[in-house]
Amino acid sequence: MPGLSSSPDSFQQKTTAELQYLIENPDFYDAGVVARARQELRQRGALVPVAPSFSEPAALPIPTDYDDDTASAGRGNRWLLGALLLAVALAVAWWMLRPQPTAPIAAAPAAPIVLEATVIRPLPSFEQEAAGQVAITRRLLPAADRADTTAAGRYARMARRYWLAENTAAYLTAQALGDSTTSVFAGQVGIGLERVNWFLSAMVYDQNLTPEMDSRLALMRGGMDLRRTSLEALKAHADMDMPLISETVERDQQEAVSISREVLGQYRKAAPIRGRLETL
Repeated sequence: MPGLSSSPDSFQQKTTAELQYLIENPDFYDAGVVARARQELRQRGALVPVAPSFSEPAALPIPTDYDDDTASAGRGNRWLLGALLLAVALAVAWWMLRPQPTAPIAAAPAAPIVLEATVIRPLPSFEQEAAGQVAITRRLLPAADRADTTAAGRYARMARRYWLAENTAAYLTAQALGDSTTSVFAGQVGIGLERVNWFLSAMVYDQNLTPEMDSRLALMRGGMDLRRTSLEALKAHADMDMPLISETVERDQQEAVSISREVLGQYRKAAPIRGRLETL
């Protein structure tokens, strides 16, 4: 894209979400920009690095430079040949007369070296999942709100930010709950926090939406506040090599999942009230 800087400093200053967008839309950008964005994501642990290929080393040329003038060195060669024969004779004599060593005790074979395999799972983009969820979220709006195409478009863009962040946070939290994290977990949690903050930073602006849209966005913001708290705790624990899961993380996970279901129109059924009415 014209005007887009591809210097190393500019890519290091970009958020991971922006870098993800570059490589997920390669048709809109120069191939060099996409490749640099992919390289920066590998360094952050967001993508599985591809093993570089190395070409076969070129065979060393066999020297073919010979000295044809051997007549003047003939006498020196004969002396050299004699010295070599004498050295060989002395070596044979020493070999025959050397003391025979005792048979060494066979050492136990060394245990084989076991290399631990490092499993690295790339962080999904969740673009396809978010597209379907945004369609449902928009379809749940009243007909009058959907008729306002400008407001409905802004609402859909905010919903996309919410679902990308929500899906990422739920994925990472499930890894922590299932004790299936990898060595790049802390870096991937950082990416999840960037996506959460991407949604929350846009909430400070007046989107000029309908009251119903604002109400639904407020519900999404409540879920993102929970996700930010739990992801910050997960990252801090991962950086300090501490147990990842706490009661707070588990509680935030349950509440955030409930909110995401409510955004999709899957309202929770309230538990029946127990006890006598006069005691309530």
